[in-house]
Amino acid sequence: MLATHKLRIAVSKYALLETAFVIFGFILLGYWIEAKDPLLIEYEISYAIIVLAVITLFHGSSNGIFAIFLLAVSMKYFYTEFPIEIFLKLLVLTLVFGEFHHFWNRKISQNSSKNAYLNKKLDELSNAFYTLKISHDQLEKNYVFKPMSIRNSIRQLKEAYVRNQDYYKNFLLLLKKSFNVSDAEIRTVRKGKVYSIQDKHFKREVDSKDPMIQMALVKKTPIYVSSEEVENNSAYLAVVPVVSENKVLALLLIKDMPFMSFNKDNLISISIIISYFLDELQKWKILGNEKKHALEDDTFYYELMRLEKIHKEFRVNSTVLVIRSSDKLLGHLILEKAEENLRSLDMISAHEYEDKEVISILFPFADQASAQGFLTRLFKLLKLDEEEPAIEHSFFDISELQIFRAYSGVEIVDA
Repeated sequence: MLATHKLRIAVSKYALLETAFVIFGFILLGYWIEAKDPLLIEYEISYAIIVLAVITLFHGSSNGIFAIFLLAVSMKYFYTEFPIEIFLKLLVLTLVFGEFHHFWNRKISQNSSKNAYLNKKLDELSNAFYTLKISHDQLEKNYVFKPMSIRNSIRQLKEAYVRNQDYYKNFLLLLKKSFNVSDAEIRTVRKGKVYSIQDKHFKREVDSKDPMIQMALVKKTPIYVSSEEVENNSAYLAVVPVVSENKVLALLLIKDMPFMSFNKDNLISISIIISYFLDELQKWKILGNEKKHALEDDTFYYELMRLEKIHKEFRVNSTVLVIRSSDKLLGHLILEKAEENLRSLDMISAHEYEDKEVISILFPFADQASAQGFLTRLFKLLKLDEEEPAIEHSFFDISELQIFRAYSGVEIVDA
């Protein structure tokens, strides 16, 4: 965080210097063209406006105000009478340009946050899908000897995490049972540097010069000893990177593995499984740091927190629809029909509260009008009236999670 802050200060200073250079260059050019009017403000078209527009639209209001200040000093020095009317016009236009720069950058940040969320969800769903496929393949091949699927094994790793056991060690044991990985280690990656998984403060870099590790960090794909790009002088048989949003988050370093099991298909499967495991681990950590909640679906609550964080940082809104029904059969029908008509990103959760069926539907990056449209279509499919006495509903912005919890019965209680 401190490094980012220092970088922003350096960029800001560079922008101010660039602004000063542009203004002085403009004044010199104007003086060369017309010594009596070096700012070229007495022409029918004020060329100073073009310069201010370029500076402010590129660098924002602060640089625009700095440019105006330099122009004001020049006006005071070069003109017998200070052109107050022209100065005020330039100031107003600079403020307008600065406001446009602010809103444009905010829109870019909002869209970037949406794309990052969508890419992350795509990675998570892809990892979950391929982990499920690999798990089923394992069951088909080895059902008699290994009746436990990989996904169920990872659920057991969650129990190890809750009990504060060494879940990394248990995960490596899972790889040994499923893929005959005899000896392996997990490393974490931060800002392109490799650290031990136990180094929580990232103090001591390890394995920094190993050629396979460096190649895996660059290519972001599994690297093994037979790869053409790697000379055979590494301490490992294979290095499997965990990639999220085009960043390497961790590395699996395989030291020993039987020759018959050491193949590209197994390495790809291992890459998918460790990505899925670390996605789940991140979820467990975030949920573990929170207080307990009444929702049975941890994934739904996890997405609520992620979208709330995006809203706090980028002001990108999402909506939660809560439907409560005192008729349990009607609640079941609503839940069933709602699940059939959800978009790919929408999520749904259901629980009981005060003898009522409570159905919560999350609409990422959607406003209340979109959620209202979904509710209208849902009631039309069920041939229900929105004024049905056995049903009540309400909409909540993602910033209103406290009210949502109270209304839906998802009150937070101490762990």
